[in-house]
Amino acid sequence: MTSRIRWAAGVALAVLASTSAPVAGATPAQGDIERTDLAQGTTDAPVTIISVGHPTTLYVQQLELGRHATSGWHTHPGPEHSVVSEGSLKVRTAHQCGPVEFAAGQSIFIPAGVPHVVYNDAAETAEAVVTYTLPAGLPVREDAPAACP
Repeated sequence: MTSRIRWAAGVALAVLASTSAPVAGATPAQGDIERTDLAQGTTDAPVTIISVGHPTTLYVQQLELGRHATSGWHTHPGPEHSVVSEGSLKVRTAHQCGPVEFAAGQSIFIPAGVPHVVYNDAAETAEAVVTYTLPAGLPVREDAPAACP
């Protein structure tokens, strides 16, 4: 075959494949269904979760910290990914002793095993949606000694 015939045959096959392939339609929702977004936030922290071959447990919690409340220093056996939904929170970690403030719409990522404290030093209540991805069977948190003065 000449290259022109091979080219024409290739074009014909591409057109035939695109026109004769069955198209799958979307399946619409049915019944009484309602979704509620609890929070949305963005982060530039590198996030990696690997649990190949190991069961994990996903926890999602609504966290409310009143005025001058603190979580106390603690760790988690898996990563924590939170979104501040109202007010602002401050976080100190063993790697970043200076407080970092997160406002509504911002995301907080704490890697597994990193001692940290979350607190609200504002006059109003702060809220966050907190997600933990943990090895199955382990507690959500463990108290830790203060990592920073």
